[in-house]
Amino acid sequence: MPRIFRIHGDNIVECERITNLILDETNPTSIEISLKSPSTIVYNIRFDYLGRHFEWQLELLPGFNKAGRRRWEGNIFAGLKKSGSFLDETPDAVVTYVEDGLETILYAIEFCSALQAGNQAWQRSGRAFSTGRTGCPYLYIVDFVKYELNSRTRERKALRFPNPAVPYSYISFSRETNNFVAQVYVRSEEFDKHFDRSLRNFDENNFADKELSRYIVKRMCGFDTQNEEETILQKNLNVVLFLASSSRPATNFTPAQWRQLYESQQGIVQFSLENSGFNFRKTITAKGHHGCSAEFLDLVESLSVGLASRDLPFGIIPAENRRRLADGIYRLYPNYDNAVLDRIASNHSDLILCMIKGFKPRGDDNRPDRGILPLAAMLTSADTEVMTYIYGPVIERSFNALVENPGRLAASSGFWRSILALSNFVALDVPVLARCPYDEEILLDTSELKERYIQWPDEDGLTQNVFSSIPQSFHEDDVDTGIHFLFSHLLRRYCFEGMCNPPGGDWSGLSVLYGDYEVRWLSLPRVSEEVEGKRPDHVLELFGVFKRPVLLSIESKERSFDLEENVGEGLVNYIRNLMDYIPNVERRFYPRTQEWVRSESFVDFDAFKIVSAAAYLRGSAQEDRIVFERSHCDMLFIMEPVEHGWEIEIVTATHRAEVLKEFICEKIEESGFPDITVF
Repeated sequence: MPRIFRIHGDNIVECERITNLILDETNPTSIEISLKSPSTIVYNIRFDYLGRHFEWQLELLPGFNKAGRRRWEGNIFAGLKKSGSFLDETPDAVVTYVEDGLETILYAIEFCSALQAGNQAWQRSGRAFSTGRTGCPYLYIVDFVKYELNSRTRERKALRFPNPAVPYSYISFSRETNNFVAQVYVRSEEFDKHFDRSLRNFDENNFADKELSRYIVKRMCGFDTQNEEETILQKNLNVVLFLASSSRPATNFTPAQWRQLYESQQGIVQFSLENSGFNFRKTITAKGHHGCSAEFLDLVESLSVGLASRDLPFGIIPAENRRRLADGIYRLYPNYDNAVLDRIASNHSDLILCMIKGFKPRGDDNRPDRGILPLAAMLTSADTEVMTYIYGPVIERSFNALVENPGRLAASSGFWRSILALSNFVALDVPVLARCPYDEEILLDTSELKERYIQWPDEDGLTQNVFSSIPQSFHEDDVDTGIHFLFSHLLRRYCFEGMCNPPGGDWSGLSVLYGDYEVRWLSLPRVSEEVEGKRPDHVLELFGVFKRPVLLSIESKERSFDLEENVGEGLVNYIRNLMDYIPNVERRFYPRTQEWVRSESFVDFDAFKIVSAAAYLRGSAQEDRIVFERSHCDMLFIMEPVEHGWEIEIVTATHRAEVLKEFICEKIEESGFPDITVF
């Protein structure tokens, strides 16, 4: 009997990416791919590894139980919650082992293809903190490097790097928790030392693709992974030193200081107090200030010590300066609670002071700010006392809830929980958004609430009862999985999957095969309003239908009436507009795949036949005529889940779509796959 593993993913792309890592490392002698349900792809593989023979069954379960959905019978995140994960931030994928009616979490993975600079660098620190504190190994895969593009010309802007404190926080958190939590740097398509001088001193040996694959396979085999863990963390440190080499030494730790901190085994707070030659001062524009926030910033700067970097949104108030801080706050805010100010004045420990805007002008939470307090906790310790000062606009409902019952607000809002659960004190000097806006100042002691959240559970919840791998309901995730399986598996001899962007995807790029090359556009815009374009969910390149390759551009929805008006034209316009720009990168694809290089030539839009399509579930489908009139698509994929697969009706509105339909139906019939019917 094969050993059974499950790959729970935010979407099918995350599931398949981990599967490919496993396949690349194990080099199976046999691979059989099937469907256990319309959305559960199963790989049965046989391979020899480190002197032993293995037979594995990999079950891919895309789409989590999120946003109140009961997609699956059970919730894989329940085990993490039971083990101490308390933030709403969850990883992209969780890999488990199933045996004797129990399912055990082995590791979690987060993929990042986004720009890692500024506040984006710590946006996902909450996921690392919340997952890592459970004892579940957590790997954050960083595509290095990523460029920000000019929105008009799509030319690369100057390269920006993350603050070195961010990757170092994973090293310190691994030590703090005695659990493997690490960043894994992998080469992105854009990495080019010859193009960008700022990369010339980067040692490519610090890419850890091989160690990543070895780690996940050895952990699934039950082998010791200490060597892989130590190597990956050492490469993390090497990246920290590289990033620090381009930081201003007057306001940041130098590479020598980071190495000294690492080797000293000293806590970063004490090390900063002894070695930082700079204060903490958050950069806030004049327009961004509110009330007395500018004076508060000056006060903090005069009493603080920088924690690793002046560019971070938090710093240290040494224990001996806490009384002066409290006195200064009282002069600025005489209405603040005196009893809370007395506790802030206590000199029993150093204090981390964090300043965040927190909210956008209309009161929506500023997503990257969710990661600030978790980053501080990973660098220092969740036990370190923290004061958080908020100066951005707050919706009246949230402000009232904060005053009346902060515990209830933390339970209902993931953003507020990331603040309240990791702060001992929370101060606000904010505009309150209401029918008639007004200003408010308040200081709260949230120490008891923090203690309740950060206490360690008495039991290990990483093993739980197994639940069915067949979904209880079907949604847009399933449409995407069905389309992906149809084209990238059953039609793989005739099809190149240039883009698959289900819910939770990263729209990091679109590829086409052009001659002997794969060319790729990166950092895709969501829409191209000036040309009325709509970014596709799928782009499939099919060969052998016409003399020219077909680019099938698909918009997927759960329900047909959710399709945008004229989406078919938008899908075509998007690709046409993208091809008005030179692709960002390319690589030789035939006769063998080579390294990515910067592309220098345009792609001819007329070298392809473009077909637009919509895909959705039959259960709530409108009449075909209505869908065509609204969407202006060339063809429709009307999908009905059946026991182990799909019945897919393809309806066409143009001649080229009809020819493509006949091709698809013919090739699916030739495949002999029993669980997909196309008509």
